[in-house]
Amino acid sequence: MIILGSSRKARRGEVVAKWVLAAAQADSRFEIDYVDLQQLNLPYFDELESPFTMYAQGIEYTYAEGKAWAQRVGQAEAYLIVTPEYNHGYPGVLKNALDWVGREWGDKPVAFVSYGNITGGARAVEGLRQVAVELGLFQVANAIYFPNISRDAFTPEGQPSHASANDNLKKMFDELVRLQQAFSSVKKFGT
Repeated sequence: MIILGSSRKARRGEVVAKWVLAAAQADSRFEIDYVDLQQLNLPYFDELESPFTMYAQGIEYTYAEGKAWAQRVGQAEAYLIVTPEYNHGYPGVLKNALDWVGREWGDKPVAFVSYGNITGGARAVEGLRQVAVELGLFQVANAIYFPNISRDAFTPEGQPSHASANDNLKKMFDELVRLQQAFSSVKKFGT
């Protein structure tokens, strides 16, 4: 699952997310579920219990959108989150999407690609790493950062200005696959 974690109307992340999506679609190892949080339209989380408690106790979601989102997340085997950095953090719409789901995230790999100005979204990723740990996600070690997103991070054709980004994305995909295979075999054997 590739998640574009911004819902701003004038966001710059679509070029980043479309680059990731095109590369993933070209890689025969993946079946992609592309999620644009601008289109997902989740309400703000306000269920009576946490999603972890709901999962453990078999409590149904009050909101059909939340239930559908949790099921969709549960079907994915790995996640790649594309996030901007807003005010030294990640967007509220992304936090809301993460908070709507509990155990379905667990024991699966996650990778981060971020964009911004000076830091390229590094502070957003650092904040997301803490949330990922709490959700039970296993993180790919290295994120990909795009500084100067508003100026020269991507060409007019939608490609990164630095070709090494393509190599880094390939390494990220390899690590997602490796982690997914490692943890799915652990689940299979119950160890």
